[in-house]
Amino acid sequence: MEDHKPTQKSRRCYHRVISGLERGGNFRFLTLTSTRQSSHDIHKHFRALMLRLKRRGLVAGYIQVPEFTKTGLAHKHVIVRGKYIDQAWLGHTWEEIHGAKIVDITRIRDLHGKGRMAAEMTKYMIKENAFRYSWDWTWVWKGFCRDWHDLKQIWRRNNELSPFVPFEKLLKIWRAFLRRDVRDNILRFFDQCNDLLTTSTS
Repeated sequence: MEDHKPTQKSRRCYHRVISGLERGGNFRFLTLTSTRQSSHDIHKHFRALMLRLKRRGLVAGYIQVPEFTKTGLAHKHVIVRGKYIDQAWLGHTWEEIHGAKIVDITRIRDLHGKGRMAAEMTKYMIKENAFRYSWDWTWVWKGFCRDWHDLKQIWRRNNELSPFVPFEKLLKIWRAFLRRDVRDNILRFFDQCNDLLTTSTS
């Protein structure tokens, strides 16, 4: 694919993906296909598949985007957080649910791999022939987009009152926030972030 200058939409998509990856865990990239005989309701069947995987304790969170192929068939690109999923079992189960047995699973192994996968997933998410992407609440947490917005507001207010703080420092603070196991005391954490942002960057 050709490289394009990042847009607000692509940056927003990338943030949604990488935030979940930075949250931690074991990740895999799935591609779920369709056939001419498959039902058109791939979204309903995808939810049924995720429910089975969660009941088995194999998936703890996901982000996904549906897309049409050039031949008009719908398929899904999905990043899941969870345990090992047997490809043969997944293919059999997807065929049972959706009538298509071709699936692909790739493990995302390291932080650099996560960055590449987030960038690749973003390309799918901003294509003209892609539907709206979505995630479940356990991909990060309910309200994480609002938290990110609040953190950026702190950063902007600080830069109006004191020497400029690099955006990279803000991202480091956000990554630290993502890796927290406890989600209470958010405002206190933001206060701590504000203290960090107002310290010297030298």
